Amino acid sequence: MGGTQIQAHEAVSRCIAVLDVGTTAVKACLFSPSLELLACSVQEYALRTQGERVEADAAQYKAAARAGLADALSQAPGCIPAAVSITTQGETLTLADRSGEPLRPFLVWLDSRAENEAQALRSVLDNETFYKTTGLPEVTGALPLAKLLWLRKHEPDTFVRAHKLLLLEDYLLHWLTGRFVSEKSLQTSTGWFDLHSDGLWHSGLAAAGASAELLPELLECGAPAGSLLPGPAAELGLPPNIPVVAGAMDQTAAALAAGCTRPGTVTETTGTALVMAACTDAPMFRSGHHVTVYRHALPGKYLYLPIGNTAGMALRWFRDEFCRDLPAGAAGYAALDALVQSVPCGCDGLAFLPFLSGSVDPDACPEARAAFFGARLSTTRAHFARSVMESVAFLLRDFFGMLNALGCPADTVYSLGGGARSAVWQQIKADACGRTFRVPVCSEATAMGAALLAGWGSGLIAPGVFPCRGESAVYLPDNARAPAYDTAYSLYKKLYAAVKPLYNAF
Repeated sequence: MGGTQIQAHEAVSRCIAVLDVGTTAVKACLFSPSLELLACSVQEYALRTQGERVEADAAQYKAAARAGLADALSQAPGCIPAAVSITTQGETLTLADRSGEPLRPFLVWLDSRAENEAQALRSVLDNETFYKTTGLPEVTGALPLAKLLWLRKHEPDTFVRAHKLLLLEDYLLHWLTGRFVSEKSLQTSTGWFDLHSDGLWHSGLAAAGASAELLPELLECGAPAGSLLPGPAAELGLPPNIPVVAGAMDQTAAALAAGCTRPGTVTETTGTALVMAACTDAPMFRSGHHVTVYRHALPGKYLYLPIGNTAGMALRWFRDEFCRDLPAGAAGYAALDALVQSVPCGCDGLAFLPFLSGSVDPDACPEARAAFFGARLSTTRAHFARSVMESVAFLLRDFFGMLNALGCPADTVYSLGGGARSAVWQQIKADACGRTFRVPVCSEATAMGAALLAGWGSGLIAPGVFPCRGESAVYLPDNARAPAYDTAYSLYKKLYAAVKPLYNAF
């Protein structure tokens, strides 16, 4: 926990403050009106877990925001915030009273307690209709729509006392402005947002026993949400009455910052999970396997979101369990990079399936498990490490195929997340997918997307103008390696097909 010192700059009279509220940490960032990152502070917090339940207290989010902004402001003397915005994880929600105070802890997006309620909703909501309305593949126990029904059934006293059901960004916006408002990219993660009407899906809400009155007013991403109240301004060390601007959900904000604003532009985020975002003006809702579709931060645009549950998490799992002699943090990953470079493409026939927590795309298989195949006496730890990296590249290759089948080109690819910091992994992706991968200069793309929206909404940046964004690295595919990767990819696909029937035995 603590600050990340940004290289010193000349005094800046005005800047944009952003709270990027993730699953286990808040990043408090300051940006200039040209979207130069001036300061960033990371403040971690713990979640409460018990079985399938994952909760967090509102006080944790507030405390991390206060500490983070205090640290960030100390890193940028002379920087005076003139606007503030928020970006958060999707799906995390609570019930609040008329003053905006939570009546219970937040149900974090990882919480899957509502599986019985999800099953009940699936019995009354046709799955194809649900998908084509909301863009979400199916009703699951992690979905806010199912959690809403769980709260109504299991905590009726709290439910009847509730004035509003708030997602995490909604709660923080109310804290800052006193207004019950939300934004549309965040609401697309709920199961009660209609992509076609660009508003609430009343039939979905009714199935969960709720009405639109329970939800906050919907704003466009980048719309002014209100003025910063004196109380929270004093808590956060910000000037009172500056504009608070509605942000966007984390994946959407990152895609916006990276320039994923037109068909043909794609982002891939190799973080805990692997998420690809591809912009489209007219999404296709194909029968069979359903690709997640989100509402973009820009009106009239949408994002296809193929998802792999474990990517960076798979490499961390390998490091933690099988490389305990390596140092922690960045030094440990650098050591893994060095190991991986000693092994040829295709890992001498070793393959890995990266499904440590089921498969979402390209094949919806919650029962999927990870597997190594092809080890011999000559196989080393370096082979295993490289096979993990290559498996994520092959998952990306599958995602490109999915987008192609949807008529969505991928002409320009931007890499985000922790995986983008590994030159070795980036080159593996480029070679295995036969595409050029570009890494933006700013490593905090999610916060930058929220800063851009704050700039537009406050007038610090002209609406629709994208300040110049550079690239820190570009990775071109080496065509000489294509045959080796084609062979390795074929083995990867055959391995999955061969072991999939065994998953039902678990």
